Amino acid sequence: MHVKFLETLDWSILIAYFLILIAIGIWASSKRKKGSSLFLAENSLKWYHIGFSMWGTNVGPSMLIASASAGFTTGIVSGNYAWYAFVFICLLAFVFAPRYLGSRITTLPEFMGKRFGQSTRNILAWYTIITILISWLALTLFAGGVLIRQVFDIPMWQSALLLLVISAFFTMLGGLKAVAYTNVYQMILLIVVSATLAIMGIYKVGGVGALVDAVPADYWNLFHPNDDPAFPWLPIILGYPIMGVWFWCTDQSMVQPVLAAKNLKEGQMGTNFTGWLKILDVPLYILPGIICLALFPQLENPDEAYMTMVTHLFPVGMVGLVLAVLTAALVSTVGSALNALSTVFTMDIYVKKIRPQAKQREIIRMGQVVTVVGALISVIITIAIDSIKGLNLFSRPLKSTHLRDIARKQCPADFFNK
Repeated sequence: MHVKFLETLDWSILIAYFLILIAIGIWASSKRKKGSSLFLAENSLKWYHIGFSMWGTNVGPSMLIASASAGFTTGIVSGNYAWYAFVFICLLAFVFAPRYLGSRITTLPEFMGKRFGQSTRNILAWYTIITILISWLALTLFAGGVLIRQVFDIPMWQSALLLLVISAFFTMLGGLKAVAYTNVYQMILLIVVSATLAIMGIYKVGGVGALVDAVPADYWNLFHPNDDPAFPWLPIILGYPIMGVWFWCTDQSMVQPVLAAKNLKEGQMGTNFTGWLKILDVPLYILPGIICLALFPQLENPDEAYMTMVTHLFPVGMVGLVLAVLTAALVSTVGSALNALSTVFTMDIYVKKIRPQAKQREIIRMGQVVTVVGALISVIITIAIDSIKGLNLFSRPLKSTHLRDIARKQCPADFFNK
């Protein structure tokens, strides 16, 4: 799909989305007290701000595109990473959050510095900065750039720069408060549109029973044999907790909304709400990929599964809405990551090491500068990632010819003649 296929109604909806998003961002920024910090939203976030912000940070365009791709190639097995996360989100709510909020910290390196010394804080601060630049910003922009390139047919660097400008606007304008308030609007829109896509896809296939018959039987297995090359059950059960604790309990981008909670109760309720939202990952993001295999088994590139469903099932106008939703997912993730990057560098490096006597105005200005510099560095890294040939977003892809062979063995004999 390229830009020439977008109709006037699609453009109108896309423009309306951005106008509403900007209006919410400006309104949220106006709620911030003059001269207050950009980083923790004045510790005013309520449970729904926290829940939608954490989920929105997690559900970027890479998650949408890659989950559908994984559904197309392997079925629901990758949903383990979404549903298993509930355990570690609860761990954040009831073990980590009371200690974080009780310490009244701004960053997680600061928390570790209080317990293990300033050298530990310095090491973790730089580690966090590098992690955000590569894992959160560059890889998310790469996934978003793949999407924008499919739609608008423009180079990766232009795609990444365009997306960063949108995301950085909210971070610089109102900090975490603007990001959190816009996340509520964006994630509700994301749920509605993704649910509509899944329902329309099931209807097009002919119902749930027809969908089950149309794809390989093991696509509905949540656990695969231990000799499975992509998703063996034992490494998932034993290995994911290591990543789960790091990602959900100690990653600055994920935890920052909790640090900005109005109080501990709101922080715990918001974290718990995130766990319930993660249940939606399978029906909203993985299932469309499975439906795509049933409807379009000859699709060559699994990474195009989500957009293939959109362009073939949605009428004029809804395509523009989906592009708005995908942009929303990107803005949410990148905005949260930029705010986390700005927070860690400003508070753990600039204020702590370089200028301890900095006034609030200087701290805000430095946070804005770091946002711009971090955005530019992440664009460079994104271009470097794009130069790696054969890179897949989520898992080892299967050749479409192999998928068709599998499907022919599992599906009714006349299915491919329909």
